[in-house]
Amino acid sequence: MALTLSQLRVFSAVAEHGSLRGAARSLGLAQSSVTQQLQNLELELGAPLVSRTNRGIRLTAYGERLLVRAAAILSECERSENEIRQLRGDFGGSVTFGMTTEPMIDTLVPVMKQYRARFPGVSLHLVNGTSRKMISWLRDGTLDFAVALVWPKTDTEDLAVTNLYRSDPVVVCRRGHPLQHAKTLAELGDCDWIATRQPGATVPAPVNRLTDMFTERGLAPPRIVATTESLFDTLHLIAETDWLSLEPSIVTRYRLFNGELTSIPIAERPAESSVCLLHRASVPLTPAAQELATMCVSYARMTKR
Repeated sequence: MALTLSQLRVFSAVAEHGSLRGAARSLGLAQSSVTQQLQNLELELGAPLVSRTNRGIRLTAYGERLLVRAAAILSECERSENEIRQLRGDFGGSVTFGMTTEPMIDTLVPVMKQYRARFPGVSLHLVNGTSRKMISWLRDGTLDFAVALVWPKTDTEDLAVTNLYRSDPVVVCRRGHPLQHAKTLAELGDCDWIATRQPGATVPAPVNRLTDMFTERGLAPPRIVATTESLFDTLHLIAETDWLSLEPSIVTRYRLFNGELTSIPIAERPAESSVCLLHRASVPLTPAAQELATMCVSYARMTKR
């Protein structure tokens, strides 16, 4: 006997709803059927996947690990079903893609408007985050593709990479900041900074463009006083404090903040990086995802000439 997709769907539903009753209701099955499939799965694996408490069902360590694999397997199955329908000309299903800050502000709206006009039956799901997290999500199958920053040292060996344009990061501050006209990074040594935190992490990544800018020039590391996971949170904090952040220059022209933010014209620049489109080299994009990816590439290259 081998694991079945039905068992994995039942297990995932139990994990999502935290109860057999909730899982059964969401799947349209009898609760006894859900219980039996879950028990069969545990027997097949030889390990307990859930524990029952007075607050419902909780995953064991084995269950937590299986849930990650089950999500990837079920996601690939859904992509396969969508792909066959799309190859027959039925453009439905969904595309899950990621964008970092720069392309999200620069490219997202016009591309999504054009895509929705052409393929109204396709559901789009956008994920925002750091480039490191985007690459992780690509590898575990969460994303169809991503438009993100790539550095010369970035590990992209298993990914297909399409270069779009060079990134343009600057030090961003509020208008009227006392060091708004600073010329060197050393002048900003006593400032407080905001950094991006990986979802699920407790501290910022130990090595990133911001810390590299300081350490490569023999300066003490920047004093990071807050971390965020959201572009809006970052820009709001910069606009309301004297804190600084290293962000794409386009944020200072973003219509929601262009009256509040500006860049500091220091001579030093962070390590060169490029905005690229990435997807798993070993897995072809579905037709719906390929159309969206192609439109992202075409728009970026047209506007960045």
